[in-house]
Amino acid sequence: MNSRTASDHLTTHSHRLVILISYLMIIAFGLRRRYDLVGGFTIELLLILLGLFTALYASEKLLTPKIKAYPRIYFALQLIIVQILGVFQEYQDTWALLYIVLGFQVGLLCSRKEALVWFGLFIASLLVTLSVEFGLVSGIGRAMAYTVIGVLFISYDIQYAQHEDALAESQMLVAELQEANQKLAEYSAQAEKLAAAQERNRMIQELYDSVGQKIFAIQLAAEATRLMLEKDPGRATEQIEDLQGQTQSALGQMRQLIEQWRPG
Repeated sequence: MNSRTASDHLTTHSHRLVILISYLMIIAFGLRRRYDLVGGFTIELLLILLGLFTALYASEKLLTPKIKAYPRIYFALQLIIVQILGVFQEYQDTWALLYIVLGFQVGLLCSRKEALVWFGLFIASLLVTLSVEFGLVSGIGRAMAYTVIGVLFISYDIQYAQHEDALAESQMLVAELQEANQKLAEYSAQAEKLAAAQERNRMIQELYDSVGQKIFAIQLAAEATRLMLEKDPGRATEQIEDLQGQTQSALGQMRQLIEQWRPG
């Protein structure tokens, strides 16, 4: 999972559309009035600088995890490269597109406070360089135009990333709720089984106590019948019949107790 959080970064991840837009901006800058450049040295220098910018851009994801301070070094180098590219007046102001490319990465790699510093440096660079090349009024107008374009693109990137983060979080919450619901159902089933077992044990205990009492009563009645046979055989017959009834009742309860003890 990405360690960047929405609380300390403007965006937590970059998506393919932003990467595609960034490369298209780099290509657009490279193709802009290429044939207006005069002299092989000028073209070669331009291609070297643009190739270096592109190589640094492409390798950023590989080097940032390995070097903690790399983002600051990276943006400083890229800022210098873009400023040098701004010297080619034949390109007018298209070099400013590269600041939008860097703006996407600033929102991803830097904390909110540091991102504001870099955005301020980019805007200041635009204002100064464009004002020198095209005059104060025209330079400020061009800088404002590119700033608005950059804000729109970067805001879209931030909103899209926040939307994806919210969607991923909602999906994770749904999965957690489903897991919790499943556990609750399992606990409920276990509780029902436990309640049924407790009720079964209570009934068994009641039957056990009742059978015990009856067996004790049969034992006393049998002893009394034995003594009665010696003294009053006539009454002993009635006592024997009553003893048989108690025995049958106790036997029935014993069978019921055995049935209760059977599993299932």
